[in-house]
Amino acid sequence: MSPIWALNTASASRSFSAACVEALLEVASAPPSAERLLRAIATLVPVEYLSWVHIERDLPVLTQGCSQHRQDRDVVAECFAIYRRSYFRSDAVMPLAHRMTQRPVGEAAALRCRAEDLPVPGWRDDIYVRERLTDRFSLLHASDGGVVEVMHFYRDERQGAFQSQEIEQLLAFAPLLQKAHLASLQVALREPHADPVGRARDRLLREAPQLSPRETEVVARLACGWSADGVAADLDVAPSTVATLRKRAYLKLAERGQPAQRLRLARWLS
Repeated sequence: MSPIWALNTASASRSFSAACVEALLEVASAPPSAERLLRAIATLVPVEYLSWVHIERDLPVLTQGCSQHRQDRDVVAECFAIYRRSYFRSDAVMPLAHRMTQRPVGEAAALRCRAEDLPVPGWRDDIYVRERLTDRFSLLHASDGGVVEVMHFYRDERQGAFQSQEIEQLLAFAPLLQKAHLASLQVALREPHADPVGRARDRLLREAPQLSPRETEVVARLACGWSADGVAADLDVAPSTVATLRKRAYLKLAERGQPAQRLRLARWLS
């Protein structure tokens, strides 16, 4: 059974380093960023991956993901695609998130899931064993419109499982990180064009009206550096559908003499 904790306020008796405070301020003062969230947690304990997901109508959608070290592939997006396709209904996060949709905005909870806690062997083999993951600490909080925001922090074999004192630190730090994340979501509402995908989408709508809405969404994400698997997971389509939409979009762009290759698109839409 995965342990679950209710989170209300930060521990008044716990003090945090200047680096922790600075990282929290970075999270709160800018639009949401997986990299900033991961940096904030890493000031406290080592973590290899962050998967930031929102759950709406009992379906998880990958918002952003990142890793502590440079990767030659998008590990978070690849794993989320497998999870979304086969295993999310077995995750203890899902019923917890469902209950939280009935709670006030800002209410938070945390959940830990070690590799040995996974209820489905295939989930363990396809994701944890494949990527050598050992542990996951998840922070959930209710947002507007019945949406639950979830931050999954993963450890790998190099870091080992979370130790009891690290869990205590995370539980004390989590309410502060949650408040900083809520603040960053408000920043995004005030600055809608701070989102790079949104900027790319707006430019495509102006400069490439020949693209279908789905083709526009795919090209905007690819131009922002997303992998095909990441785009597929975010748009809830098959990777083969992304490949088809990409091919069609590139042909339409090329016909008008516009960039039809990822790096050229990135420069054009930046």
